[in-house]
Amino acid sequence: MRRLIVAVVVGVMVGGGLMAVTPAGAEVSQSLATSWKKIWKKELRPLADKRYYTKKKSDSTFATKAESAAAAAAAQSAANSATDSKLGSYYKKTESDARYAPTPTVIRGSWSMMDNAPAIGTYLSTDLNWGYTFTGPLTVHFVPAAGPVPAGCSGSVAAPGADAGNLCVFAFGTSGVSAIDIRNVSNLAGTTAPFGANLFATSTVAGNVYAYGSWAARGTGLAAGAPRVTPSQGSGSTVPGQ
Repeated sequence: MRRLIVAVVVGVMVGGGLMAVTPAGAEVSQSLATSWKKIWKKELRPLADKRYYTKKKSDSTFATKAESAAAAAAAQSAANSATDSKLGSYYKKTESDARYAPTPTVIRGSWSMMDNAPAIGTYLSTDLNWGYTFTGPLTVHFVPAAGPVPAGCSGSVAAPGADAGNLCVFAFGTSGVSAIDIRNVSNLAGTTAPFGANLFATSTVAGNVYAYGSWAARGTGLAAGAPRVTPSQGSGSTVPGQ
């Protein structure tokens, strides 16, 4: 009787199985009938966290990171293609940068006047063309070979500079000529046209006379819609520096 009681207690402790040890050492196991489906449905399922999915449901519902990245790249490519088709008459920045040179801030060039003057007072002239049309005329300055460099100008004959709204004509060498006179295309002294100017001088001796140097021009802006002016190819022409 005592052995039977011990066997029952041990069976309860192992949770669901009743085990008795016979005097001969044989084991007898008796499973308690347990309905796990009922336990899951009534006890555990109400406690399950609804925020989680099974792997199977997750794989069928959501995309992986790689799939999401590929879909985003495809959508961006389609959007870019649609934009390109709408803007077919425009250049992309990379295309325009490769196709066109930037408008120079300071335009530079060289000038020269020379002649075998038959007499004193022989006229010499040359022209300066910016290659662009500025919004207005420039303030003119002539810089002798010995200087000084006036306000509005900077640099030297080898590297002439000009502030906005100024034309600076640098001399490198002169011989047998008067002071250089800077005029606009209407022959008005001391100013320029929006697109260029003329230089005038007279010989102070008979024979070979000359004057030459460099110039720098900087406008305050380009005229809206103004075409580019091709520099003159005649004698004494100047070509804007890059």
